[in-house]
Amino acid sequence: MLKLSRTSPGYSTSRNHERYGLSMVVGRYRVCSLVLAMMMAASAWGQQSAAPLPPGAVVLDHVVAVINGSVILESDVREEMRYAVLQPFSIDRTRNTPQRALQRLIDRALILQQMKTADTVTPPTPEEVKQRVQQLKGVIPECAQFHCETEAGWQAFLKAKGLTEKEVEEHWAQRMLILSFIQSRFGSGVRITPAEIADYYNKTLVPQLHDQKPPPLATVSSRIEEILLQQRVSSLLLEWLQSLKSEGSVSILDPAYGKVGTTGAGDDSESGGQA
Repeated sequence: MLKLSRTSPGYSTSRNHERYGLSMVVGRYRVCSLVLAMMMAASAWGQQSAAPLPPGAVVLDHVVAVINGSVILESDVREEMRYAVLQPFSIDRTRNTPQRALQRLIDRALILQQMKTADTVTPPTPEEVKQRVQQLKGVIPECAQFHCETEAGWQAFLKAKGLTEKEVEEHWAQRMLILSFIQSRFGSGVRITPAEIADYYNKTLVPQLHDQKPPPLATVSSRIEEILLQQRVSSLLLEWLQSLKSEGSVSILDPAYGKVGTTGAGDDSESGGQA
């Protein structure tokens, strides 16, 4: 298993991530060619004993999975778990595990790789992203206690969750791009009616908010429409993802993360019918 370590006590343990920029939708999973060459030189994935760390060395990060040559680090998994707070509809805290987060990352990496060879999907404009993020503030249950409808409340929420506004907007822009691709590939001809949106609002969203005041239906209708559309294409998408895993090279190197599977319909991600 490849590990990244430091021996100098003055070495900073922080990583300056470039998160989810549209110009590097797939590249964020890649490391430099030197690291890949080192990994390929091993006689077998995960079968060769790792070299002992020097005395006093601290493991900073390590590769947990490889998807068609692209790598996912343990820090990527931790980051994905933090972003789950933005997906309030179906990821609860007890299900936001490292194993599920890794499966979401694997599914997303496969989709992004396919998007490189597919017809061009138009990226959302900054204004569209900001509009969706503004809608998001009204449907995150934890936002109520922070009063995210105010700028001060939104900033307090982000700080409490270890996020920045720029990170959220970049993450959401990538999500919108992936949703457009999924809809164009699997959702043609699928129509969500206003009655179905209202039914989801009354029977699913409002009960999840418990005693909190629900946002107006008009402000969340587009988000609900996305969820219902994703549910419709769920089975097609999961079948497609499974075929990509079978045809490609997907390896989980860290046994703590289990085996290659799929996120499933219960998770709020690009796969499983919910993004």
